[in-house]
Amino acid sequence: MNINNLELFALTDIGKKRSNNEDQAGLFNGDEFKSIIIADGMGGHSAGEVASSIAVNTIIKSFSLTPKPESVFKAKKMLHKVVRKANTSIHKLAISKSKYYGMGTTLVMAVALDKSTLIVNCGDSRAYTYKREGKRFQKITSDQTVVQYLYSMGSITKEEMLASPKRHVLMNAMGIASTVDYDLYEILNDYDLLLCCSDGLTNMVSDEEIKAIIEENIDNKIEVLTQKLLDTALDNGGLDNISLSVMEAK
Repeated sequence: MNINNLELFALTDIGKKRSNNEDQAGLFNGDEFKSIIIADGMGGHSAGEVASSIAVNTIIKSFSLTPKPESVFKAKKMLHKVVRKANTSIHKLAISKSKYYGMGTTLVMAVALDKSTLIVNCGDSRAYTYKREGKRFQKITSDQTVVQYLYSMGSITKEEMLASPKRHVLMNAMGIASTVDYDLYEILNDYDLLLCCSDGLTNMVSDEEIKAIIEENIDNKIEVLTQKLLDTALDNGGLDNISLSVMEAK
């Protein structure tokens, strides 16, 4: 896969029930590396949208000032630096003004390099890949939620996890503390499409539906495929803000 042939596209929608959109969807279409980003903010009043905006804008600005990483190791160091910078910016504002107290945001971000892609995850937004050959659809990230942790420990079943009223209680988020932990995945560039999305999509559209929509639209324009995913979430209820960023090899 040649990263110069990657197409990037993002959409965000307030949904049908929310009064404001606390999601941010971002793209970085650089010559040396490319990135798609989703942040799903949380906090009272407008604090959630402030946190998600800071996260995405800080990362994109940092990328624009960053030369091409000479190795995967250096790319990982670059990501650590920009994620930490975004976290610090959110946290400093949160503790400096009462109206922003307690704000935070999830973050899922994919960075495509020459031979591999790095994926950062903090919270319960998700990243998926799809490959035409074999119709291979894979969830890359693991939700950093209480119920996901209990399930991974064998304390609850998958059915109990999906039905729990606490299934969206986060164990981790950006900006909540002065330091941040995140999962970092490295995958080979053998996918045809990479999707990052907020839980406004995955709560409304099952993984099976997402896979089917991608399969049906993979040969359409990237804008058509992304809009179809968003429209399906709205048709299924649109209970939350919905955001998607897509990276597709053409």
